Amino acid sequence: MPLAALIAAAVAQSPPEQPRLMPYLASTNLLDADCLEPGGLIAQDPISDAAQGVKTALAGLGINYALWQAYAFVGVTGAQSGQRTAFNYYASEVYATWNAFSTAEMGGTAGWLTLGASAGTGLGFDGGAESPGTSIGAIGEPMGIENQQHVFVQQLAWQQSFLDGQLVVTAGLVNPDYYLDLNTYSNNPYNQLLNQEFWTTTLMPWSQQSMGVVVQWQPTDWFYALWSSGANNTLPGQAPFSDLSSSDWTNTFEVGLVAEDLLGLGPGIYRAIPFVATVDGSTGAGLLVNLEQRLGRDGPLGAFVRAGFGNSNVTSLGGTEAIVSGGFVVEATSGSSFLREQRAFLALGAYWLDSALEGTPNGQEWGFEVTYVLPLTPTLTLQPDLQLILDPVSNAEHDASVALTLQLNMLW
Repeated sequence: MPLAALIAAAVAQSPPEQPRLMPYLASTNLLDADCLEPGGLIAQDPISDAAQGVKTALAGLGINYALWQAYAFVGVTGAQSGQRTAFNYYASEVYATWNAFSTAEMGGTAGWLTLGASAGTGLGFDGGAESPGTSIGAIGEPMGIENQQHVFVQQLAWQQSFLDGQLVVTAGLVNPDYYLDLNTYSNNPYNQLLNQEFWTTTLMPWSQQSMGVVVQWQPTDWFYALWSSGANNTLPGQAPFSDLSSSDWTNTFEVGLVAEDLLGLGPGIYRAIPFVATVDGSTGAGLLVNLEQRLGRDGPLGAFVRAGFGNSNVTSLGGTEAIVSGGFVVEATSGSSFLREQRAFLALGAYWLDSALEGTPNGQEWGFEVTYVLPLTPTLTLQPDLQLILDPVSNAEHDASVALTLQLNMLW
């Protein structure tokens, strides 16, 4: 039988129902079949309807996915000599799961395949070598969307659940960013804060695509634990088996407490993330804490904090020895005309980082950001964003830089 026919037969036998997982594990591993968000200036349009039709049809075959796309225009002040001050960029990212099987045997288990991929291109410039961050010499990259001049796979891994959804094991080509150091209020540069320091801190000595394993365990609704182990020297687009060695490896742990209602404020999640890594044969450790809390049981306001430190022998991989970041977010959970849709669409953020790089003009960097997301259609948003970065680490010419971004986001 031809390969295409075998694949078609396997998909046809896939269970359409998502694997049954504990609540936090379900929220971080599974995707739903809906891409429409209410509250846009245009309530309905053919493109959104078609995108929803595709998602619904594939979900019936056990395939669920999210496709993010963005066009960004970024202008900066305080650029270093000879560097660009304006950037036009297109980026996209997709994450998909295919439900292969589910059974009540062995205490209840299911298996599914995961795929994550990114693509990006600078319009009129080399997006792999130039970005707003390199222009102003900042570690905190203002244009957080994928800014590599590549099309590459971030994850191709098998996931298996055990113990009736309490345990999930992921193995293969893995992106630890999909599972660790998550945050409801600041976790994605499409429709949330854009600066990279707010959604994937440079403190962590990770590669975003490496051979490895992630084990997730949630025995009760209020507690979970994760362990990730993988190579940290795999570059975007590089073959995943290249240069695999214990001399470049990271083990990360995460324990989290999940509160449905903390002191009447509403839900919150409180994470501690210790890590031990070896980079170029040098071993070191560090700790990151990641907190999120709604500020009012039924209100739209939330807050988040990330703070951490690590041995510079290993954190120099991302360029940061210590970080503190946080902010306030207005979620569109209200029925009012101003707060009527579900995306996080007004946010204020600030970060401080201590550089792990040697010989730079500045040892510490500060960043401030305000962003607003305007829903245009059920799948399209317009996002103006303003950032101020003080003492960019590698900028000897300017003490302050401003980045103004206008980003068009589409989520299917």
